[in-house]
Amino acid sequence: MATYLFLATFLVGLLAAVRLMFFGAERLRPAPGALPLRRSEPAVIAFLVAFGLSAYLMHRNAWLGAGASVLAASAIGLVVAVVATWLAIAAARMTPEHDPEDPRYVLQGHVAVVTVDIPAGGEGEIRIDGTGSSRRVRARDIVDGAILAGQEVCIERIDDGVAYVELWARVEERL
Repeated sequence: MATYLFLATFLVGLLAAVRLMFFGAERLRPAPGALPLRRSEPAVIAFLVAFGLSAYLMHRNAWLGAGASVLAASAIGLVVAVVATWLAIAAARMTPEHDPEDPRYVLQGHVAVVTVDIPAGGEGEIRIDGTGSSRRVRARDIVDGAILAGQEVCIERIDDGVAYVELWARVEERL
């Protein structure tokens, strides 16, 4: 019976770890000055996985009895939980050296105007109006259709000096 309890503890810990991988341990709205991390979640998950696995292995291989396996596994689980919490806090405090934002997508979602017709499968030109300035960029339609001059388009990305755009009317329909 103890074997099943240890395995169940291990499996619950694994399932919770998968949930943590999908959703993370960050708080949505941390208090000012507070660490944006729920510390208890990684600790509990690490304890469940380490406790369940070590207790199962010790009990299954008859290294220790059920009671001694629980005590030894609890100690192992606590050590692993402390290490996991320390690693999670250290990772939450790290700041990247540079902004990881991809420069191709800086203007994604901006509306521009076609100044030179964009033929199907070919290049035309758009005008991007910004903060008091305007610039012209070569453009292609992302669905390889034709777009006439004067129509509004939505920028998907700018790659190697070519803007990949979609008709604003199509984007608006999806909104």
